[in-house]
Amino acid sequence: MRTLPLLALLATGCAATPVERLCDDYWEFLMRESPTWATQIGDRRYEDSLGDNGPEARARWRAGSQRFLERARAAKPQGEDEIVTLDLLTGRLELELAQDEHAFWQWDVDQMYGPQIWILQLVNTHPLGDERGRRSFAKRLEAFPAWIDRYVADLREGMRHGRVATRMATERVAAQLRTQLAKPDAEWPLAKAGPVAPVRRAFETLAAFLEKEYLPREAVGLSALPGGEAAYRYRIRLQTSLELTPQELHEIGLAELASIEKEMRAIAKTDDLKAFRARIMADRANFASSREEYLEGFRRILRKVDAKLPQWFSRLPKNGYEVKPIEEYREKDAVAAFYNRAPEDGSRLGIFYANCHRPETRPRYNMAALAVHEAVPGHHLQIALLVELRGLPAFRRNSGCTAYVEGWALYTERLADEMGVYETDLERFGMLTYQAWRACRLVVDTGIHALGWSRERSIEFFKDHLALSETEIVNEIDRYIIWPGQALAYKVGQREIQSLRAKAEKALGAQFRLPEFHTEVLRHGAVTLPVLRRLIERWIARQVRP
Repeated sequence: MRTLPLLALLATGCAATPVERLCDDYWEFLMRESPTWATQIGDRRYEDSLGDNGPEARARWRAGSQRFLERARAAKPQGEDEIVTLDLLTGRLELELAQDEHAFWQWDVDQMYGPQIWILQLVNTHPLGDERGRRSFAKRLEAFPAWIDRYVADLREGMRHGRVATRMATERVAAQLRTQLAKPDAEWPLAKAGPVAPVRRAFETLAAFLEKEYLPREAVGLSALPGGEAAYRYRIRLQTSLELTPQELHEIGLAELASIEKEMRAIAKTDDLKAFRARIMADRANFASSREEYLEGFRRILRKVDAKLPQWFSRLPKNGYEVKPIEEYREKDAVAAFYNRAPEDGSRLGIFYANCHRPETRPRYNMAALAVHEAVPGHHLQIALLVELRGLPAFRRNSGCTAYVEGWALYTERLADEMGVYETDLERFGMLTYQAWRACRLVVDTGIHALGWSRERSIEFFKDHLALSETEIVNEIDRYIIWPGQALAYKVGQREIQSLRAKAEKALGAQFRLPEFHTEVLRHGAVTLPVLRRLIERWIARQVRP
């Protein structure tokens, strides 16, 4: 499950290097300080703990990160792999320490993955098949009220400093809490696994605070907060691994959108894309008729993709995946789909979660691109292969750069066209819609957080350029508001992977083999984009034959 500790390595006659010991110690620190993450990836040692939050926990995290950073800077790598590992570890620790300056915890009200969501989701990842697991789960639920008390204290601290969440997020979370509280205990997702009462009590505390005491902000952008401009620049570095300005990203988004819309006009056979989008969205035949039909449609698409994978990839993951609906308690406020990885021991499958809320608003023509992105050859293929890379330190196998992860998944949406996944021009138009969507994200995310755009202007921009339902659009915009910068990662990462592929094709000519290129991109884990470029350029140089 994890990298071998030093004693085990010595017992096999293979002494750990200083960098390996550093990585092993760092991983132990991460698991101890992030016990719910540890449980999710199959480490049961801390399954009776929710982990700490609040100022004492942050101080402990800072002190630990600083110690590891000092060790990383002093370490002497042995070979190229350790050079890459230290580069990644040092950059990660520097970013972790830098985020304290921006105190994001002071306004962390999140309708997608806040505590009102993740506490209910624990039933999906906590081991409940034995008595030990059931006891430890009960302890976690009993600890939740104190966790919420510290969470509320952080939000009060934000109010004192003029750093508060938006009204949109506050109202959405309060509504989620009240909806759940209105249900009898037997209808809670937790009911068959542990005591509902402590969680109900904590939900009452949080709902009352948000409704009666909290004073949210009306402006949606990060720049509206004290220090918001610097905080947004930090989020750009965190999510893209590059030094880009908001204006640069905004202009890249506009240029990408113009290029994609040119492709869309060729399929639509008209210059009036808005009218074409209106026409296909008015046709009921283009939408799902039921939750079951929607889910089965994804399964059919993915069976077809699975059959094609060996032609395009020289290595495929051992562990599989399944398609499941997003749970009803959170589907209304969730995005169109997402992926949850399997634990390292392979004890359960990866999960492609599809949003089945109001299936009659879910376009069929977008389904193939969405399935490819979230499952194969997108997130599941990349992440399941990553988990199998036992030669990498655990922190590299289990986490990584957002721009790499999301860039790869977006790259595969285009790749699927080469693979023959899209059966009709309308499905191809759906793929381009999703490409345009990610270009729009660059425009809107920077618009909201750096250029003063309102929520309403952002929604209208999406409506003007995308064949998505209003439900999807509103949920997307609200996601960008609460997660500044995350939406930038997709297009930035895709552009880098496409650029590296083009460079390899030009340099290698007839020697270029796409499956081998994919193997090289995937075999190092979710590295930062500068590291990926360095690795691929060295791979190209090794392939060139005189």
